[in-house]
Amino acid sequence: MLLVNRFIRLIEDHAESLSLKWVDEVRSNPLTEGYTKYSRQELHDIVFSRFRKLGEWVEQHEGLEHDIARNFREIGKERCGAGIRSSEMVYSFMIERDMLLRYVQDEGVITEGIDLNRALQFTERLNFFYDKAIYFALVGYEQVACKVPGDKEESEFEKTVDGFKHWLVKE
Repeated sequence: MLLVNRFIRLIEDHAESLSLKWVDEVRSNPLTEGYTKYSRQELHDIVFSRFRKLGEWVEQHEGLEHDIARNFREIGKERCGAGIRSSEMVYSFMIERDMLLRYVQDEGVITEGIDLNRALQFTERLNFFYDKAIYFALVGYEQVACKVPGDKEESEFEKTVDGFKHWLVKE
C-alpha cells in the first residue's frame, strides 16, 4: 500500500505542472473544444484542486461517496450551464485520468515485480474514482439539461446514491 500512497503523493506534489499539461491538452483537443470558453486560469483551477487532494478522493471509506457524488454532480451542472457538451465533459475526465496514469508510469517509480502489483492497485483505485466522478457529473448535467417537472433534486440525488451503494463503497 505504501507504493500506492507514493503514486498519490507524486501526483499531489506535481499538481501544478500536471494541471498546466491538462490545460494544454484540453484546449488543443478537438474533442474538448468547448473548454476554450474558459480562460487558462479557470481551467487550471478546475483540475488543480482535484490533483492536490487526489489522496482524499481515492480513499475508500464510508461517507466519502456522498462527497464525491455532490462535488461531481455540481461539476456536471456547471458544465451544462456553461454550454459544454456532455461528451466533452466526459472526455476531459478521461484525459485527466489517462494523463495521471501515464505520469506515474513515466516517472520510473515501478522498478520491481511487486511494484507492478501495487501499480495495478493504484490503477484500479484511480479508475474506480473516475468512474464515479463521470457518472455523477453526468447526473448533475442531466439535472440541468433534462429537467423533469416536479423532480425534487435532493431526493433524486439520495435515491441515486443509495441505488449505487454496492458500487460506490467497495470493500
